[in-house]
Amino acid sequence: MTVGYHGPITVQPLQRHGVAQTEQIEVGSFMRARLFGEGFTATTSSHDAQAEWLYAELPAKSGDQTGAPRDEMYLFVSRVLGSTEEVWQAIFASDRLTYRPPRLVLYTNATQAACGLAEKIMGPFYCPGDQKVYLDLSFFQEMQAELHACDSSGADCQLPQAYVIAHEIGHHVQNLLGIMPRVRELQGSMETEAERNRLQVLLELQADCLAGIWARKIKEKAKLNASDIAAAIRTTEALGNDTLQKSTLGYVVPDSFTHGSAAQRHHWFDVGYATGLVKSCNTFAGARQ
Repeated sequence: MTVGYHGPITVQPLQRHGVAQTEQIEVGSFMRARLFGEGFTATTSSHDAQAEWLYAELPAKSGDQTGAPRDEMYLFVSRVLGSTEEVWQAIFASDRLTYRPPRLVLYTNATQAACGLAEKIMGPFYCPGDQKVYLDLSFFQEMQAELHACDSSGADCQLPQAYVIAHEIGHHVQNLLGIMPRVRELQGSMETEAERNRLQVLLELQADCLAGIWARKIKEKAKLNASDIAAAIRTTEALGNDTLQKSTLGYVVPDSFTHGSAAQRHHWFDVGYATGLVKSCNTFAGARQ
């Protein structure tokens, strides 16, 4: 496998169309959640017996039942993660490789990771040190209310939310293939932050491309349509560094980009979705976008 370097929550389509769940989810040590209606609302109380079942850890082994959050959004995340496992296990197997799925940690506000303290302000991220994806579910509400990455009604936020997870799983794929360690090594030898940022952008764009491959592979099973894909692409644009900087600063600083521009993120997700081929995601080889 050659890649190169590089509001209310409704029932999601991925839940309705038989996408497999996964047992690779746990809950961060500081997460306290109460189920109100259809969604998660955070609470800081550690004595909330009514919420106890929501934040017990889900074991890695099926059969070791110690309890786990099982509300609607948890099930959605579980199915999205399960779909990434199916996709990447098949792709790796086609090259006689073994895909080792990561665990996904749901948390509220903060939890401890091998890479340090995971905090809400950081947004979703992948930690190569423990091979886990960290996700504060409030990011999905932020996508709607603050970033305007999808419709505020939640009607077209379904695939965009799944894309966020698939992007982070893309980083796990990069880690397993040795791409992420190589990038970190190269960044360590660079003298300026601008140089390190440019390499980071290529790593992030490749993760967008890998997320596009995932979307293509689940298209039939999850019954995705053109509107779903358009919503995901709008999300890549909304999360572009130029879009975010224009919104917060009023201007852009390209040398500070760490994830790429709206156009770049759109382009590479599109490449992955259009081709479905890992070799097409070589963002490190003469990338023009």
